Amino acid sequence: MAEIPNLSVRQLKAVAAVAKYSSFIAAASELRLSQPGLSRMIRSAEEELGISLFDRTTRQVTLTSAGAEFVPLAERVLHDLELGSEALRELRDQARGHLAISCPMSFATNMLANMVIEYKRANPNVIIQIFEGIQSNTMGMIRSGQVDFGIGTLSEPYDDLFIDRLCPTHYHVVFARGHRFSKLGRVRLQDLKDEPLVSMPPSSNLRRIFDGAAASAGFRLNYTITVNTYSAVAQFVRAGVGVTILSSTSLPEDDMLETRPVDPAGFGGTLAIMRLKGRPMSSAAMGFQALIKRHFAGSSEPPPPSE
Repeated sequence: MAEIPNLSVRQLKAVAAVAKYSSFIAAASELRLSQPGLSRMIRSAEEELGISLFDRTTRQVTLTSAGAEFVPLAERVLHDLELGSEALRELRDQARGHLAISCPMSFATNMLANMVIEYKRANPNVIIQIFEGIQSNTMGMIRSGQVDFGIGTLSEPYDDLFIDRLCPTHYHVVFARGHRFSKLGRVRLQDLKDEPLVSMPPSSNLRRIFDGAAASAGFRLNYTITVNTYSAVAQFVRAGVGVTILSSTSLPEDDMLETRPVDPAGFGGTLAIMRLKGRPMSSAAMGFQALIKRHFAGSSEPPPPSE
């Protein structure tokens, strides 16, 4: 095993601060150090690593290629140390802490809210931060260490993540009452050809799934309105200007809307909790994960009806 560099937390903070500001003066001010003292600290870190982290000129400070590789690692170590220290503090007071979660907007609106309410009743002093976005945003925040864990649909192997499967999912077409789809038991992919669709951006996981399926079938789906929030999706669908496709775990409770499953034999997935391997888990995060699992315990969504 390669020898681990003997770097202090102060050295890591120094490297991160200089990289943040591209300035020794600004970094020294933030760290409350003299500029010569900060320079010595950076030089000692570079000597320990055996690499140069910064290119210094009279006008600017820039990261070397090695520095660009090392700085995210240093920031990650500092972040994990902060989380670990927070977890130790929480052991003294289990009712306090901070929790950051990332999940799809539709899940946050339709399922997560009730779980948060239940958790907050038992843990009123835990601060919860929820980042809502499309699947790719969720995966990025998990891998960058910005959140304790994320909730999303499994679409590929994730060797760097711990996975806790919650329930199977299916996809449904959502439409305004009185739409022609209300007479169907299910909606085939072919039925969506030329149908006006309201959707999230093309980078969303659901768009990639159905765009690929339509391309394989020899046609393109007719996206007439693209928005950035599920509340806007629901508003346009409710107004009857188009239909949308949603996961079965994200279906809105709305008397003005109806749903039908889409090709159950060909589409489906698994909703799961995902967290980064090696990331310390705070007691707040562990407690909230346990609550989510209880909500889904025994959940085996019945297969959509056949024609």
